[in-house]
Formats: sequence, structure tokens, C-alpha cells
Amino acid sequence: MILDARKFVVLPVLILLFTPLVKAAGTTKKLPPRADSISVWQARRALAAGTEYLAWHRGKIDRSSFRFTPDSIEFDAFKSTGGAEHFKVDLQTLEPVAVKCNSYGRQVVACFLKDEAGKSCPPPLDLIWREGSIWSAKCSDDCVYAAESFAAALNRLRVFAKDTSSPLHTFTQRAAAWRALAAKPPIPEQVREQRLLAEDAFKEKKLEESLDHYESGLELDPTWEQGYFNAALIAAELGFYPEAVEQMQAYLELVPDAPDSQSARDQIVIWQYKAKQGVATDAGNPLKK
Repeated sequence: MILDARKFVVLPVLILLFTPLVKAAGTTKKLPPRADSISVWQARRALAAGTEYLAWHRGKIDRSSFRFTPDSIEFDAFKSTGGAEHFKVDLQTLEPVAVKCNSYGRQVVACFLKDEAGKSCPPPLDLIWREGSIWSAKCSDDCVYAAESFAAALNRLRVFAKDTSSPLHTFTQRAAAWRALAAKPPIPEQVREQRLLAEDAFKEKKLEESLDHYESGLELDPTWEQGYFNAALIAAELGFYPEAVEQMQAYLELVPDAPDSQSARDQIVIWQYKAKQGVATDAGNPLKK
């Protein structure tokens, strides 16, 4: 698929052949993100990845089953007797999640999630992090980073659920109003800055960073059609197929008659299939080494 050069910043045609750079391991301790520094999409990815990481030895949650709305998280958990049980967590009633350190220096995350029906969520969402026989007495930096990143992701999503003034909450209405405009307004200056940073990161082959900037711009202005299109391509390259589908569907809602609309719809079919099959890469997983 090729971007319309008249409207969009053209990404290289060889995007699907691009191989992310392997970053050399550093000696500086990795700091987890703050809840107010990540986008909604970043938080969703971190939550799904963190669930898998923190439950590596007693994993019960099907990561591929995660479904997000502005107000909730839904997922399936495997039952010991066979089959799966469905859970839905109301983000608006979720209490703040905090990573605490006890007197022995062990990390504890206070987070007891229950779904809308009052059921306790399965491990590791029943108690994200705890000391004792299950967890090692001394947490590694990777484990602490995972727990803190997980907490930041949950807090970001709960804040977003409560922030009904966020432009993303009214995307459908905004998209309809934007389509009706005879002359489309230029993107806001803050969004233009995010676009410049995204393009620069892409040139330097930093796909995750580029995607983050596109998504940050989209939170500021959800009628930025170029941002959706480019974010979709990059998300798919990183193996984030559900996000790629969501971004491309938003693009088509804004410009349903674009010259490349059929190609975009065809790509969505492919990404939906890959998402269903669990086809993904670890390129953008912030919780794995």
C-alpha cells in the first residue's frame, strides 16, 4: 500500500521489509513510564504484554482475547476444568494502582481487580505483584520494571475512562463533523510537532518511537487522517495487528472515498486474520528482553 503523496507524508515503500535495529544492552537502569506520559494505545499494549510477563508461570489469561473500549477491558481466562471464562472490568470504577515497597525492599502492587459481575479476576490480575513463596524474595530490575509499567498502564486507562472531555471519546461525532467540512483545517501546531518527531524517528529506524509520536498526535486531534494511516502501517510492521486494524478503520471513517480506500480495507482483512491467529512479533514488547 502506498500513501497518497498529495495528502500524506510518504513512508518508504519497503516498510514491510524493514528490520528494526537491535539495541545494545545498556548499564543504566530502565525507568518505567509515567501514567501521564503514555498514550492510550501504549497503555493497552503494555497491559496485554504485562499480563503475559507477570503470569509466565501460572498464566491463565488469553492475551489475544483482550478487547478494549474507552470504559472497559474484556478478556478470557482459561479454567482449570477446561474452557474459558469471560471477564469485563469497568475502568471508571477501578481504584488507582500503586507499586509499593515493603520494609524488606520487596515490591508489591496493590491491585485487586474485580469484573462488573463482582468476580475476582484470575492471576495475575487478582494480585499483580506480591512477595512470598510464589515470587522470588529479591525482585530483579526486569520484574520491578514490569510491575511498575503494568501499574502505569492501568492508571492511564482508568484516567482516560473518566476523562470524557478527551477528543478520542467523541471520535465518531468529530469524524462526522470533519467530513462535512468543505475545507479541512490544518492540523494544530502540537500535532504538527508530533508528526515531525514521528517522521524523524522513522528515518532513524525507530519504529516504536515513531508510532508513539503518531499516537500522541492522534490523542490531541483524532481527525488527523494522515496520522491514522501511518500509525496503522507501523503498528502492523511491529506486529500490533489489533491496533493496526483500529487505526486503519478510523482512517476510513474519516476518508471513506480515498483513492486507496479499497487497499486499506484489504489490508484490514489481512491484519484481522493475523490478529485472530495470534501472529505477532516481540519487536515492540516493552516488558521482554
